[in-house]
Amino acid sequence: EGVVQLWTISPKGGQPRQITRNSWDITSAFTWSADGESIAHTMDGSVCQTLVRTGETRRLTGRGSPESILRPEACVFSPDGPKIAYVRWVKRDGGDEANQICVMTLPTR
Repeated sequence: EGVVQLWTISPKGGQPRQITRNSWDITSAFTWSADGESIAHTMDGSVCQTLVRTGETRRLTGRGSPESILRPEACVFSPDGPKIAYVRWVKRDGGDEANQICVMTLPTR
C-alpha cells in the first residue's frame, strides 16, 4: 500500500509475516530487544517500539520539530533492555547544526 512496514521471515525460508500495519513509514534502521519481544525504530518523527507478537506500535517520543529531527540510524536497545538510544539532528543557537545522541528509559507497560 506504499507504506514501509516491518516484516519477518525465517532464515530457513517460508512465508514472510507482516509485523506492523501502521499509517506511516518506518523511517530508520531498527533493532530487536534482547528478549526478542519488541523492535525499536523511528516513524512519523517519533521514536517508537513495536511488539513483535501483536504488531502494536507505541510512540516513545513526541514528533520532532524542524529544530530537532530524528536521524535514520538505528534506535538501539541497551543490553539489559530498559533503555533506547537514538540520534537526532539539532539546530543550536547561532545556527550551527549537530548530531545529538539521546538515551531514554522505556515506560513500563
